[in-house]
Amino acid sequence: MSYSLLLLVAVFLLATLLVWLFRHYALHTGLLDTPNERSSHTIETARGGGVVFVLLWLVMALVMLWADIPAGEELWAVLPGAVLIAAVGYLDDRHTLAARWRLVAQLAAAAIYLFLSNGLSQIDLGFALLQLEPWLGSGLGLLALIWSVNLFNFMDGTDGIAGSEAIFVLGLGGLFLWQSGGTDLALSAWLLAAAVGGFLVWNWPRAKIFMGDAGSGFLGFMIAVYALRGEALYGTPVILWLMLYSVFWFDATVTLLRRMLAGESWTVPHRAHAYQRLHHGLGWSHQRILWSVVGINSAVAVLTYVAYITHAYMLAMAGIIALLAVCYLGVERNAAMYPRY
Repeated sequence: MSYSLLLLVAVFLLATLLVWLFRHYALHTGLLDTPNERSSHTIETARGGGVVFVLLWLVMALVMLWADIPAGEELWAVLPGAVLIAAVGYLDDRHTLAARWRLVAQLAAAAIYLFLSNGLSQIDLGFALLQLEPWLGSGLGLLALIWSVNLFNFMDGTDGIAGSEAIFVLGLGGLFLWQSGGTDLALSAWLLAAAVGGFLVWNWPRAKIFMGDAGSGFLGFMIAVYALRGEALYGTPVILWLMLYSVFWFDATVTLLRRMLAGESWTVPHRAHAYQRLHHGLGWSHQRILWSVVGINSAVAVLTYVAYITHAYMLAMAGIIALLAVCYLGVERNAAMYPRY
């Protein structure tokens, strides 16, 4: 364990250095995020920094595969889809791809992963273990992977929020994998979290670089993959990952449903997410929003770990949803006088 800790620290420090170097590269090559009427920042900022933690993780995964470490064998099926998601995301950062081409790439990446990993055959919801027909497992797997990719992209809109959420989910999710016997898979999740930590040093409010679609899409894809791999290989209930991931999927899902019911296109940029309304409507700073999310995630972590120990999954999930609903309604009530987009 001591060697693993040293490796995590080394990856964190290396990522911190590489993001600093990439930022200078982005500034000199014009890889910048220019503010517009919907932005949460006011100055041109380097973007695409997520490619650093993507490449670091890919190198480590290949080393595990080369060295015959069990996690390498577990992750080989992940690599093609993960590379495709990151590559298309980086192209989008550079050239702004049409939404339909991004969706095609996401479908392809998800399908490749499900094919190489033999699909999704069961889901442990905590109170029941569902055995799935191949067609249903494939459909649910595609939906989960594509939704998670877009989820991170939707929620990556204020300094530090995506990076801190990834570290939170991967850190505690890795703990559940470790305790379920997936020690090497857990280590790979923690290595990704450490690399994201190095990026977060430069993305902490006030952000000096953004991760871009290359980073956000990759993180969404990998979180879903760890949840599915943990379920398939070690029986780690998927519902634990849903709990840890709840701040992001609750805000994104409720906001998306509200916009669709109002007849709005889900592909059109907006300021309707709770964190956006806090910033643009109530004037909260990026740092205040970030610390609020950290506080909510702390409560979510306690409820999730209690559920893991007691197996009271549905009770804990109900408590988490109730907490998030109260927070969301509180934002809605206080920002009611501000236009949503």
